[in-house]
Amino acid sequence: MTPAKQGSYRFRRESIAEMRQRLGLSQSAMASMLDLPKNTVSRWERGETTPDAESLAAVYSLGMDKGVAADFFAPVKQKAAVRDAALVYWDIRNVWFGDMGTFPSVAAMSLGMVPEVGLERLDAIITDEVRKRVPQATRELFKAFVKRSSVRAGEIGDLGWRVWEPGLYDANWEENLYDQALSDAGQNPSGSVVFLITTDAAYIDLIEDLRARDVRVYLMTTPSASAPPELVAAVGKRRWIELA
Repeated sequence: MTPAKQGSYRFRRESIAEMRQRLGLSQSAMASMLDLPKNTVSRWERGETTPDAESLAAVYSLGMDKGVAADFFAPVKQKAAVRDAALVYWDIRNVWFGDMGTFPSVAAMSLGMVPEVGLERLDAIITDEVRKRVPQATRELFKAFVKRSSVRAGEIGDLGWRVWEPGLYDANWEENLYDQALSDAGQNPSGSVVFLITTDAAYIDLIEDLRARDVRVYLMTTPSASAPPELVAAVGKRRWIELA
């Protein structure tokens, strides 16, 4: 009989030889006791054929009669899903740039970005952290959620970010980011890694929903930010990245 298609467990062909040796039997003697052709046991042990259910039950019974337990099956090691989509969502509310494009520490209220770091340098830091964790990414998506009145959105767009600009008093800010993140990651949840750049605890529901869909989620903040403990707990400390 040819081997069956593998599922979560595989048949250990070596288990037949282990059982036979513990019983002190030759291959032909075991075959005779099982009322099978002489070369059957030899073929099992070489992996040329696999015992059918009736034969395996007979081997099991033979062992139990002698007090020898069988160990016929082993779990198949499942390959981890390849995480090849890096999806980055940057909540930039209340952050403004000075004339030189820097982040004054007192102004970065929602994120607490490193003060006196230029936009290009900050973009490079974020990108580097993302690629460290998803080096095999074949799909990268960088989205910045920016208020028109506070950030030079054009410069962020020039760096390759897709910029979404709600109105100054848009009440659906978190909802829009939430919906876009779920939609983007939903194309291949087990292959997606989401990076949230925020200190807003309102995104805990988003983190939980993404993780429930098998999406890996990281949180990005900086040492000067005050990340709510509950937000860090939602991703786990190992997936909390302090940008520096």
